[in-house]
Amino acid sequence: MRLLAFGTYDTSLHPRFGVLLDGLHSLGDHVSEVNLPLGIDTATRVDILRHPWRLPQLLGRLMGRWSRLAARGRRAYRGAPPDAVLVGYLGHFDVVLARLLFPRSRIVLDHLIFAADTARDRNAGGRATRALLRALDRLALHSADVIILDTAEHAAMVPARLRDRLVVCPVGAPRAWFDAGAAGPAPGEDGPLRVVFYGLFTPLQGAVTIAEAACLLAHRDDIRWTMVGRGQDLATARERADGHPHIDWVEWVPPQELPSLVAAHDVCLGIFGTRPKSLRVVPNKVFQGAAAGRAVITSDTPPQRAVLGEDACYVPAGDAVALSTAVARLADNRSDCGRLGRAARSRAVVSFTSASVAAPLHEALHRNSRPRGDAMPTTASPPPLAPRAFLRWDVVERVLDDLQPKTILELGCGQGAAGARMAARADYLAAEPDETSRAVATARIEPHGGTVLAGDHTAVPVGRTFDVVCAFEVLEHIENDAKVLEEWRRFVRPGGHLLLSMPAWQDRFGPMDEQVGHFRRYDPEALRVLLESAGFTDVRTTLYGWPLGYALEWVRNWAAKRESGTSARSMADRTALSGRFRQPDDHSLVGYGVAVATWPFRQVQRLFPNRGVGLVTTARLPLE
Repeated sequence: MRLLAFGTYDTSLHPRFGVLLDGLHSLGDHVSEVNLPLGIDTATRVDILRHPWRLPQLLGRLMGRWSRLAARGRRAYRGAPPDAVLVGYLGHFDVVLARLLFPRSRIVLDHLIFAADTARDRNAGGRATRALLRALDRLALHSADVIILDTAEHAAMVPARLRDRLVVCPVGAPRAWFDAGAAGPAPGEDGPLRVVFYGLFTPLQGAVTIAEAACLLAHRDDIRWTMVGRGQDLATARERADGHPHIDWVEWVPPQELPSLVAAHDVCLGIFGTRPKSLRVVPNKVFQGAAAGRAVITSDTPPQRAVLGEDACYVPAGDAVALSTAVARLADNRSDCGRLGRAARSRAVVSFTSASVAAPLHEALHRNSRPRGDAMPTTASPPPLAPRAFLRWDVVERVLDDLQPKTILELGCGQGAAGARMAARADYLAAEPDETSRAVATARIEPHGGTVLAGDHTAVPVGRTFDVVCAFEVLEHIENDAKVLEEWRRFVRPGGHLLLSMPAWQDRFGPMDEQVGHFRRYDPEALRVLLESAGFTDVRTTLYGWPLGYALEWVRNWAAKRESGTSARSMADRTALSGRFRQPDDHSLVGYGVAVATWPFRQVQRLFPNRGVGLVTTARLPLE
């Protein structure tokens, strides 16, 4: 399989992606690289969150790298595209560029961490910043066909609708760590016990806990400590260990020298933080210390026990007394220390090599491989949405995430862009009266397992009920809306929901509404009364489209004024035309282009759920 590693990743700072690439190569895949490291590490990115005026620095450097990456990527693959494009760690932005440049290739994202989770762990950014980071995580995940995470706990954070794209690959260790373990001295039975910690001194690492544990053992001349790194907790850690006679503080070690440094010690410390993220990760240093044949002491968490089994020493997270007791025990029983180091290395040789780490990804890529020229997998290329429809879908998707329906009926599915997305997540049935739109919708929806019926709601089999019955931009086309709501109600199971969207505010009725056959627009309060009179309760409405929707509507009204002859058509003809009016064709670049262009506006509209040009409403049918 021909694989392209692509992006601004830096394997010298973050070796995990390099382990994956080496593993895929050793398993027989052809791996080439188009890579321009961004030169901004995780700590600097977090600092930018604390000082947003530095954001232009990040964006400027990113745009410069992107222009060169795009040129190199096009030159490298002028003919047949790669089978898959692998985007490296911290590739939240790079994955979008990869999708645009390689629409016919499978896009693989080594997600590893969630941006919002890291900001929360490091106390960086306010509520608005973290909301934007959550949106950035979603954009990155949705842009990938295959999502790589390192633990089952991280995998559980991915939205349920995307979990069929997941592959869990542990972090592993580069070859240099195994070589250092083979060349380094065996853990000694004589001399002081040498304990090493290295890291970024973040809350996840628990460096302050380590410093406190060291202080509890300051009286012991037979235990020596090496603390390597710098970060936000360094000053506090040094303050807690002030005057400790047996700690060496080393702010920086070149990455190529770190394996031999760790292999010269007896014990490698893992992480001891108590925050939620600390309970979901297995850090680099645990894999690397094991590969170097050192005894590993780390916090007792489910993901770390899952990879290390009984071949490590575990202590409660954040417990300096327990950590000091564990270190003292190994100092007093040096044979146990040596045994633990040998056991850790044996496990690493079996499970932490590049080939072992990459094996689940290699299997997933080959299991789902396709002949060159075939269509993209259905999860990779949903039908494109028009800009306003993308703003609307942002609200609808969140509603569906909350309701988690198992069955969905869509009335008036148009050309099926939203229907294809819903069919991928539930048992889906649609009805569409316009023959031209129905043909497009069928081609889009049936590959996802859905069915499209010819006709309006009367085509739905009598007696069938659904968890959610939805109609997007339909009700405003029906003259007697109260009557049709009563007819739609019989398809909603008791306790189920009606999910509607329509243009908002009757006083905004204009040329565009006339052009596409609208009888009216809806004010939220009037819609609530209408739905309750039809037998529904718990009516909830969210407006969308601020501010982009106003501009889009102005343009459409301006264009409608200039186009003649529309008003001469019947309302039925205008309604039939509306389902395919200025809809984008099936081309993945169009879809991803609109997705990227509307992304910031989708985030902004979430801050103003009571303003906009369209509304999305849910209403529940009482149990009885």
